[in-house]
Amino acid sequence: MTKLVFFWMLLVSLSASALGQIDTIFFNVGSHTEFYDKVQSDSSGGTRKFDFAPTLGAGLKLNMTEQWFFLPEFNWVLPQKAGSDRVIKNTFMFRADFGYSVLEWMRLRAGTSLLWQNQHGRGGSTNINNGNETSKFYYPDENRSSLNNTLDFGAEAVWDEWAVRLQTYIYSVFMKDKRQVSYTLFFTYYWDHKQ
Repeated sequence: MTKLVFFWMLLVSLSASALGQIDTIFFNVGSHTEFYDKVQSDSSGGTRKFDFAPTLGAGLKLNMTEQWFFLPEFNWVLPQKAGSDRVIKNTFMFRADFGYSVLEWMRLRAGTSLLWQNQHGRGGSTNINNGNETSKFYYPDENRSSLNNTLDFGAEAVWDEWAVRLQTYIYSVFMKDKRQVSYTLFFTYYWDHKQ
């Protein structure tokens, strides 16, 4: 599956660059929220709606027609630490969207991502309250990676060379009981390198 996604992204990228030209290079800064409303965030059962996880990225805007664009990009969720710095997580996003300008100031996006997540555990344990008593929980002591392919949708408001974007990532699209949604909020600067 991973090879198929890479092949598809490469094929679309080459086709788009053959049909159009690189119009603009863009740079993203924002925050990533993983698994919206699925991760417990407090002892009363509340779930996480927003997570401050700084994210940086860059990409290309390839013109296909006057209203259609191909938008490949790479984003990196800066390392997140958990458990008194005993676990460090990195997330890398290899993305490929098609964009459509609905209005002069609004662009809709749809595409796919290959998300590579790496977790490094330093081992150890901690005692955590488990109701009326405490239990010992162990931190991982090894390095693990996972790859996920997601279906993505986004909406972007554009003002001159600046933009604000909400981008969603849907995991396990065809399995209702496993489906998860993550999202990023981006501020983007579009740099027209031809000027």
